[in-house]
Amino acid sequence: MSFVEVGGLRLHFQHWGSSDAVASVVLVHGLGSSSHIWDLVGPLVGADGFRAVAPDQRGHGESDQPDQGYDFGSVVADLAGLVDAIGVSSPALFVGHSWGASVVLHFAVTHADRCAGVCLVDGGTGSPGERWSWEETERRLRPPDLDGMRWADLHQRMSRNNGAFADPRAEAVGRSLFHVDAAGRVSRRFRIPNHMQVVRAMWEQRPSELLARVTSPLLIMPTRQASDAPEMLANKSAAVQRAIELQPAARVRWFEDSVHDVPLQRPEEVAAELLAFARQVLSKTPAPP
Repeated sequence: MSFVEVGGLRLHFQHWGSSDAVASVVLVHGLGSSSHIWDLVGPLVGADGFRAVAPDQRGHGESDQPDQGYDFGSVVADLAGLVDAIGVSSPALFVGHSWGASVVLHFAVTHADRCAGVCLVDGGTGSPGERWSWEETERRLRPPDLDGMRWADLHQRMSRNNGAFADPRAEAVGRSLFHVDAAGRVSRRFRIPNHMQVVRAMWEQRPSELLARVTSPLLIMPTRQASDAPEMLANKSAAVQRAIELQPAARVRWFEDSVHDVPLQRPEEVAAELLAFARQVLSKTPAPP
């Protein structure tokens, strides 16, 4: 495993491709997830001549889990410290999924000189605070207490609720979200009180204020499927439309009939979009194969 110390925290990261590559793509996971969400995308990006790096954000995966510091200022500082510590070429393409999209959006505003481009994968364009009170947000977004469940039962539930986890290649990704003991029972890696600190930061965020300040090229990759709740579909469509109004040069690629965890469900298509965008925005990029 690869680790680096940033601000007193030991942060884990994965990487694909050569560390000597002249152009880098940084892949940032979402809330309650881990760098393994990129396990099927990262190798495709790395094989195309780029250096792909995927950190475990604080509290997630194999990284340290403090009891505080889940505001955007802290997690963006973690990301900046990590890419500096491991020598990621600058400017780089920053890609975020879900909450990770919100993180890279903040990064693009506060560290514009380090961003050659920004990609928001099914996140980053809206905030729960724009729709709900904090009490409603807590009720809707507090994760269930799964500690003590058998991994076999939980994996079956995950596969039923999210088709991406039915792919055998994704089981390792699912396991990375939990500790599994010798009896096969799970406990959350990312503790619920810390999870809710992230939810609070997202509730307080106003993406429109940030999107208006982004100066680097922007690619937005939302997902939707017919089974999504009408309210969610309407809110997502409105948020994406607002992003386009704020960033008229942004490119939008909807992933139709796709689950939220599209990097697992459709990795080849996600990688193809990222590689095309990377060649566009990164200087001295490798030629297509």
